[in-house]
Amino acid sequence: MDLITNLIEWVANDSGTALATLFPYMLLGLAALYVLWLVVGYLRVSQVAIEHDGPGTQAVALLPGAADGPAASAPRGMPYCPVDGLQYPVGARYCVQDESELLVACANCGATIRAADETCYRCGTHETLASVSEH
Repeated sequence: MDLITNLIEWVANDSGTALATLFPYMLLGLAALYVLWLVVGYLRVSQVAIEHDGPGTQAVALLPGAADGPAASAPRGMPYCPVDGLQYPVGARYCVQDESELLVACANCGATIRAADETCYRCGTHETLASVSEH
């Protein structure tokens, strides 16, 4: 009986003190996680790195056949968004419209891989972007 009484007193008195002490730290931790989420989202979108003023850059273009439905095919080595059918310049990783990852057809074998991948899973080439197809 004393065990139950002691447990009730501990929950009523001591846990309230502990909760009052820890609650501000929990709120601060949630706020920090939110700020971290915002920073990571900003950094992810800023990885697109599309420059409209530099030499050799090109604007985002609609893939052939994308207006009728799914895009027919993207040129090898050029990043494209499978969701909205936009073609991006070499070096882009994420779509600026819907923030999805861009895909690219390997310039060597044509396998579809993520634009952020450094090597092709099928042929193992390290140059999966358009620089291989230009040579």
